[in-house]
Amino acid sequence: MEESSRNRRSGARQIALGGLLAACVTAATLLSVPLPGFRLYFNMGEGIIYTIALTRGPFYAAAAGGIGASLADLILGYPLWAPFTLVIKALEGFLVGVLRKNRLLALAVGMSVMIAGYTTLAGILYGWKAAPVEFATDVLQSGIGAAIALLLTRALGRFTGKSEGNQGNS
Repeated sequence: MEESSRNRRSGARQIALGGLLAACVTAATLLSVPLPGFRLYFNMGEGIIYTIALTRGPFYAAAAGGIGASLADLILGYPLWAPFTLVIKALEGFLVGVLRKNRLLALAVGMSVMIAGYTTLAGILYGWKAAPVEFATDVLQSGIGAAIALLLTRALGRFTGKSEGNQGNS
């Protein structure tokens, strides 16, 4: 009976942590700058998704990234993008989390998924004239996000006393 109770508490903690991490992604994504003339915006969510992936692993990053960023799309008035965001951000977070032992490779793969996914969708949804604007914004956003994640994971490693490569167990 005690083991079952401990498992329930552990499961509840994992769900609560996942919800908090998704809320962090939503909040960071809401820190956005719309691009005039296009239904696109620049945001800070990438840095949080990458930080979660590097510190907590692929499953937390996929769930928090996909759910948190798509929720932000809905709040910001971009409902057309929400289902695509769910898939792109979940895949991006998952792959960075899987490859996190090699941080630079992991971030490069995540950035590539994000850039390719959103640039292609912008072209399809808004015409190919929107694709270069989306591409430039995504390169900047994911690059800044990667830099933020590297700084945050280093700071979190110092704060928690865990080595950078060994912070998560997912």
